[in-house]
Amino acid sequence: MNYMVCIPAPDTVSRETCEKVHNILARMSDAYKLNIVPEPVKAKQSPCPDYYKKYRIYKEIKERDGNGEAYLLQEEEEMILSVCRTEEEAELMKHCTYAYQYPANLVIKSFREDKKDLKQ
Repeated sequence: MNYMVCIPAPDTVSRETCEKVHNILARMSDAYKLNIVPEPVKAKQSPCPDYYKKYRIYKEIKERDGNGEAYLLQEEEEMILSVCRTEEEAELMKHCTYAYQYPANLVIKSFREDKKDLKQ
């Protein structure tokens, strides 16, 4: 089964920010009827806190078209941002790492830069 992974930005890891990401994704799960499964993040450099989770978002993923697109689809960006209640939540979600898990590989995706850097 294909899924998208969401990993909170490691430079902002705190219990509070991890709980915010969890709550945002829970709202997204409810709103879009998605199965979202948290699992521990494992790092080789140092152990991660138990509250630092990555999330498997089980949804229909389009097949790779080979164009090297590094950005989330417009619908995915809208889906993620639509459940954010504040600008702070939206910024938090924009700085997460996203990836598509295909049967043979993992492809990293992100928000488009113009949407990521609106405040800067």
